[in-house]
Amino acid sequence: MSGDRSRIFTIGLTISWLLVVALPIFVSVRLAQSWYGLPLLGVVVWFAGLRVARVLSPAVRADAEMRRGDYEAARVRCQRALAVQGAGAWIGTRRLVWLNRYATALWMLGRPDDALNAALEAVTISSDPETLGNCAATLLALNRYAEVSAAARLAQSLSRERSVSANAALAGAMLARGLPAEAEALALAGFTDVQALLPLARREHYVACLAILCRAEHALKRAEAAAQAFEALQKAPRTVRALQAYALVEEAEREATAGGKERAFALLSEAFERNEPYVLWYFTQPDSFQWMRDDPLYVRAVTAADERESRLSEHAVSVEQVALVLAQAQKTGHPRPAPQASRAALVAQLLTLAATVALLSWWTWSFFIGGAS
Repeated sequence: MSGDRSRIFTIGLTISWLLVVALPIFVSVRLAQSWYGLPLLGVVVWFAGLRVARVLSPAVRADAEMRRGDYEAARVRCQRALAVQGAGAWIGTRRLVWLNRYATALWMLGRPDDALNAALEAVTISSDPETLGNCAATLLALNRYAEVSAAARLAQSLSRERSVSANAALAGAMLARGLPAEAEALALAGFTDVQALLPLARREHYVACLAILCRAEHALKRAEAAAQAFEALQKAPRTVRALQAYALVEEAEREATAGGKERAFALLSEAFERNEPYVLWYFTQPDSFQWMRDDPLYVRAVTAADERESRLSEHAVSVEQVALVLAQAQKTGHPRPAPQASRAALVAQLLTLAATVALLSWWTWSFFIGGAS
């Protein structure tokens, strides 16, 4: 079921509540029979069913796949949902449920050209910090730094500079432009927000932010701060192999700087197995692996990275198209993400929950309070 089934969910929720919760309690009170509290079992069953329905919803399952690092499965699920036509099509802001996930999955799979298409479509639907941050992240993966700055700064202006994805992308652009101090400040802001205010930030943007912070501290020759950032980077990915590559690349950079080329190449090989697109992208960054530039293996890697960048640039949306979307976003941007949940489904849940409380109160009064008096 890849289509928008919120209407079916709303109807099913209401009917199940009437049959499982309301009817047993009403009959129990009318017949003045408590049946040892058996009617209350319907409330438990209904709540359990509601919880299971939420867990099994396609969007929640896509999030679970991304948390496990199974970005290909998440991409397929998102693609199927977005391809639905007709009555079950995801339209309006409801389409954002899938577009934002789709853009992130494609970005992590090393397809930033396709991810940019999804991100731009999301921006045209809702110009908010989340959609603009995703747009900036995909543009950074394409090394289009001027456009990264435009999208990220707009996201920052809408979020009072509290967008982790925008801060990470803009920090990456600043670092590539030879401004490590500015990159450090932006990456630190993103890191602080995740630690203190944004525990639900996507781990992909958080890890990218930490990786850029490591590079910025290294460029500024702040060994202690770089070590702290690297320690946080090692802990952040947990079991996600694609994100573990970020820490492996940073460790390889440190080894290469210290003269340990063999160890650095071993780490890069491991990172390449876990996240090939990120390693190739890293080789296109200015000043990466300065101490290995004369090695034939490094030259071959850079050549492969440059060829990949050229292929992506050929297929990506043009600069003019991105500029048009961002120009419109400046006029229509708003600080809060658009509501993506079905309003009818939310209203049905609120009404049934309120009615459940009222029925439980009525049942309790009838058999324990009113009856005792």
